[in-house]
Amino acid sequence: MKLGIKRNSGLTYALNYAAKVLKQGIGISKHEVYKRFGGKSPLIHSYSTFNRYMGIAKEFVNWAKEQGINRLDKVQYDHVRDFLLSKAEYCSMKTLKVNASALRKFFNTVGRADISARIKEEYQEIYSQGRSSSRALAFAHPDRVISLLKEDVHKVIAELQLLTGARIGDVKKIQVLPEERKVLISKSKGGRTREIDYSDRPEKFERVKELVERLNEHLKSSSWSSVRENYYKDLRQAVLRSGEIYTGSHAFRVNYVKERLQELKSQGYSEKEALQKIEYEIGHSRIEMSAYYSRG
Repeated sequence: MKLGIKRNSGLTYALNYAAKVLKQGIGISKHEVYKRFGGKSPLIHSYSTFNRYMGIAKEFVNWAKEQGINRLDKVQYDHVRDFLLSKAEYCSMKTLKVNASALRKFFNTVGRADISARIKEEYQEIYSQGRSSSRALAFAHPDRVISLLKEDVHKVIAELQLLTGARIGDVKKIQVLPEERKVLISKSKGGRTREIDYSDRPEKFERVKELVERLNEHLKSSSWSSVRENYYKDLRQAVLRSGEIYTGSHAFRVNYVKERLQELKSQGYSEKEALQKIEYEIGHSRIEMSAYYSRG
């Protein structure tokens, strides 16, 4: 089965081409494809795998465009490596493996077997950077970890995560509503909009407001993707120097839940009531997840 497009094709075209080709395998057994074309099937044979793999490929294409890379021939293996390593901060090893497999399939389909081969060759380096466990653990001393970050903008991001429980991808989406003393995070995971009420924490609200202004000012001259990528590296080193266990920046989110639980219980909420409120604040749909985080 002949695959591939012109090397100077745009990445959006490459993405659409890959989707069109790979989808042809749905409903056809791998054995049937083997008989038709010989060798291992180059297609995808289930909707779930197709949706997941193409979602990852689309994420890479969007990331590449943020780096100013718009054509297939401009993509180098180092770009793919940087993309995968940028996800290692918050992904488990298992998830990184899926991401690498998806990109290998994508590049094979569009005719960049050279990149696919390099991913396979250097997979262990990428895989080893992922978290050994998908569970994030709270920092024993989050303020000390933040103080050990080298770049001021990274300290801003880390403190925003600590004060809002934001996922790293949500930090740049934080909106402050001064009159209501609320924070909104639009289109968080699952398309949810998070709303956090700080009326009982006015000092923290003012601090969040200040940090958001500082971050937005910094992003006027720097891309979010580059800031985020360097943040991962800085945080990993800061955690190492602090003597804490590194489980990614999600740890600050766990710290938020644990601290918020104590705040609400001190205000008279039962544990169940507090967890229900936290569930809404952190954007989960099940109270069990808030309870799970509180034990982190």
